[in-house]
Amino acid sequence: MKKILIMTPDIEGPVRNGGIGTAFTALATTLAKKGDDVDVLYTCGDYSESSVSKFSDWSRIYSTFGINLLRTGLIKEINIDAPYFRRKSYSIYLWLKENNIYDTVISCEWQADLYYTLLSKKNGTDFENTKFIVNTHSSTLWADEGNYQLPYDQNHLELYYMEKMVVEMADEVVSPSQYLIDWMLSKHWNVPEERHVILNCEPFQGFVTRDDVTVKINEKPASGVELVFFGRLETRKGLDIFLRALRKLSDEDKESISGVTFLGKNVTMGKTDSFTYIMNQTKNLGLAVNVISDYDRTNANEYIKRKNVLVIIPSLVENSPYTVYECLINNVNFLASNVGGIPELIPQEHHAEVLFIPTPVDLYGKIHYRLKNINIKPGLAESQDNIKEAWFVAVERKNNRAFKKINEANSPLVSVCITHFERHHLLQQALASIKSQTYQNIEVILVDDGSTTEDSHRYLNLIENDFNSRGWKIVRSSNNYLGAARNLAARHASGEYLMFMDDDNVAKPFEVETFVTAALNSGADVLTTPSDLIFGEEFPSPFRKMTHCWLPLGPDLNIASFSNCFGDANALIRKEVFEKVGGFTEDYGLGHEDWEFFAKISLQGYKLQIVPEPLFWYRVANSGMLLSGNKSAKTTRVSDV
Repeated sequence: MKKILIMTPDIEGPVRNGGIGTAFTALATTLAKKGDDVDVLYTCGDYSESSVSKFSDWSRIYSTFGINLLRTGLIKEINIDAPYFRRKSYSIYLWLKENNIYDTVISCEWQADLYYTLLSKKNGTDFENTKFIVNTHSSTLWADEGNYQLPYDQNHLELYYMEKMVVEMADEVVSPSQYLIDWMLSKHWNVPEERHVILNCEPFQGFVTRDDVTVKINEKPASGVELVFFGRLETRKGLDIFLRALRKLSDEDKESISGVTFLGKNVTMGKTDSFTYIMNQTKNLGLAVNVISDYDRTNANEYIKRKNVLVIIPSLVENSPYTVYECLINNVNFLASNVGGIPELIPQEHHAEVLFIPTPVDLYGKIHYRLKNINIKPGLAESQDNIKEAWFVAVERKNNRAFKKINEANSPLVSVCITHFERHHLLQQALASIKSQTYQNIEVILVDDGSTTEDSHRYLNLIENDFNSRGWKIVRSSNNYLGAARNLAARHASGEYLMFMDDDNVAKPFEVETFVTAALNSGADVLTTPSDLIFGEEFPSPFRKMTHCWLPLGPDLNIASFSNCFGDANALIRKEVFEKVGGFTEDYGLGHEDWEFFAKISLQGYKLQIVPEPLFWYRVANSGMLLSGNKSAKTTRVSDV
């Protein structure tokens, strides 16, 4: 029996009419019925579209079907300095570290819940015994293309990158359509070789219909055919195409039609909403028009299964929609656009009868034909038994990747390059933290960047014998600022890797070991890490709990145009690569040389990756680099890369 976690921002109950929620509820109940131990983690916290049932009610309902329904939201104990979806993914990463009990975790790419978790696995630092399956449904970029929508803020733009990386880092990708895999490949996504097309499971039918909603079913079937638009009431679902096709109906056509119903979620459309837009567009139609936007999936399916109904699904872009799927398995008469993965759901011999090109003219032609030939029910292209068996095989399929471990053959020399200027009392903390490292094959190159005070010189003289005994180096220079000081340290370094460190930061005991482990497993040329923030002159205990964190994203060059999304200079860098890109720039008095360096690394095709576990304490102080210098000049240098 497998211990399985299905992790999703959309699940039936708390969310109404979501395709991803329908798919994961169906998969969860299918696996539970087989005998697997299934947890479902809803990742949107307190968000709920259920007006009559609390989350605890839904948890109890799921438990009756052998499923443990859990939820998590943004972590409240840590102040994370990052946009929303970074914070959300990181909160989930922390949850999974605390609940590392699963054989298999299944999630989707949408909202990138697994981003930091999969980074950690790729680094060989966590989740060695857990297989991660990404069940692709609809990335934000894919949906935006369908809606002709440009990204409206940085947070939105970040999702494009994070969702792409979630797919690329998965142990296995399962898509309900070959179409979506082909779309990802066309965007140059590095989709894993372990990828499979498996249709979604049949929707779960165990939930009762909502008591607060009455499904409008006439006792006597209407004399004519009711046209039912089925789907979210938005452009991407073909709303405008359907409305324009309706205008082409002849008087003869209208005599065969009892009315037109729009069945789907009401959404904002510019300065108005779907309901208002539909009513304005159909006021001269000459047919009864009804908009139903409060049904959940169960209620909606009861509605479309009535007699004399012709469902219209005119989507402009689709993956493998349940609107079509449920028409097929419930023998509902329908028409659907021939886009995306829709044709893969329908037996080939019925394509000409039920599919249309998503234009008003072609849709009208098919409506005209079907008004006289309504009863065409092709059934689903794949059997439910085959779908279930394919999912069982995917869950059971072993993940054979073993982590590389540090040993005598894999223990490269790391040169810790520390720059110092007039802060010997904090330098003591930095050096003490390096001496406490769990990884032993290190050397320290300490560059004093022109300190002038007697106390600083006395301290450097004091530690010189200890440095000599360890084979470490103290390099004294004139004051040339950070970029030059770091480059000077690198020139004196003998290690395969360089780890840069400021004199006011403190390394966590496992920093170097974790960096080296990540380098061995990921093959990255540069590794950065979140900053665990400390304040004033505190010397943190190794067991200090994180309260504030600066969380970088990674090498997304789109976001790098606006801000340093790469990470702090307290990073591990392959020395050979450092030298090839020319090290840091040496402009006196200007910062952001790390941002600029990381941008050059990424633009030249070297691999930069983040270690999600914060590996050092970053000191926030009024005299720190974070708060000083010419901001405009610093930013200009990055834009020139």
